[in-house]
Amino acid sequence: MNNFILSYYNCFKQFDNNVVGVNLYTKLLFSITIENYNLLLLYEKNLLELQENYPAFFNLMRKLGVIQYFETDNNLKNLLLFENRKICYGSSFYHLTINPTLNCNFNCWYCFEDHSKKRISKLTISSIKKYAQNILSSKKITNFYLNWFGGEPLLEFKNVMQPISHEIKFLCEKYNIHFESLITTNGYLINEDMIPFFKDTNMQTFLITIDSKKEIHDQTRFLKNSKGTYDKIVNNIILLAENLSPQSLTLRINFIKENFNSVTDIIESFNPKIRKIININVRQIIQDYLKNPVSIKEIEQTQSEFKNAGFTVKEEFLHYKEGYKCFVDIHNQAVINYDGRVFKCPSQNFEKIKEDGVLTKDGNIIWHENSLPCRMAKASFENNKCMECKYLPVCFGLCSQKISSIKCEEDYNKYFSYCNDMENYIDFIMNEFQKSGRGLTHISKYR
Repeated sequence: MNNFILSYYNCFKQFDNNVVGVNLYTKLLFSITIENYNLLLLYEKNLLELQENYPAFFNLMRKLGVIQYFETDNNLKNLLLFENRKICYGSSFYHLTINPTLNCNFNCWYCFEDHSKKRISKLTISSIKKYAQNILSSKKITNFYLNWFGGEPLLEFKNVMQPISHEIKFLCEKYNIHFESLITTNGYLINEDMIPFFKDTNMQTFLITIDSKKEIHDQTRFLKNSKGTYDKIVNNIILLAENLSPQSLTLRINFIKENFNSVTDIIESFNPKIRKIININVRQIIQDYLKNPVSIKEIEQTQSEFKNAGFTVKEEFLHYKEGYKCFVDIHNQAVINYDGRVFKCPSQNFEKIKEDGVLTKDGNIIWHENSLPCRMAKASFENNKCMECKYLPVCFGLCSQKISSIKCEEDYNKYFSYCNDMENYIDFIMNEFQKSGRGLTHISKYR
């Protein structure tokens, strides 16, 4: 009996003199002659005969994952589920996100926050410190990541960020746990006096946003007195690059389809000497994307222009390495709002109905019974659409936050439209591989 099949997760594209292929489970890109590709098609129904007549070629295709045992290929989706559960529940890393405020010094039209001027209380600060103590003293954690979000977190730099960061750093040193800080900020309030704090608290990850070129940015991202902010943000990014050089200094460039073609005008704002320190992530504003999406292929072509100009490109389309879609899917993760309410996802408005739990004054999180179990009981891709999709090993579907937001078939189709563009992205990667002249490489080379 023939137990061999061509893997369900294969993708092929024919060029003039050769065929480029990739198995999305092994993640290996390869190039073969058209003659050899035709052999695969000729013997597709009887691969044992291919093994007998062309053993070297058969063995190569087995190593690349193109040819699989039927049982193995059919079971890969369960293996992905198994790996996902191990990662999501077995991590010794803890990610704690704190919203010290939802207030902001900007007034961007697309922001989902209500910009409440309420501030974090001393009781909540004390409870957060106790929560960190409880987590770190458990001896189950090896790495602790403190992530500042908001609102604009730097509005509470002295009153909240400094005391909590120093306390958690002290606890990590006490329990011999690696400590690292991260921040998502509009970048406007960064100044030279903050650099020592960033160094002392091992601030290794910055996510700073700009909206296309200066003229467009200053019409969208301005202070509440209508003053433009582009020049100051650019200067602060340069300050970080030159004086701190963190592991990840990401510049996320927001755009709407109307101004997409002007995104690369940003390039000339940065000296070529520091461009390699800056990670570029081009991202369509979600409200605009849902109405008129720009394809992954177009975004990738634009990011290639940044890469050719000397920047680092941070790609987020492929998730082959993690085994899950987003860090919110990890059990060892929480977002604590300024008022002590707890969430799993920071990328949302923090309405009461979306609350996942509450932080108690003694430093424990009480998770709501109708929230966390529904979110974490299954992998976010554990649905018919994802499980039957050939791009599952490099996509992993939607994050658990979006899955929990699906109420009807219309929502389902709306959220999954992004996944449907994966075919175009894989096609783009195969084109780039063909141009490279390589015979074999890992798909991570194009991530």
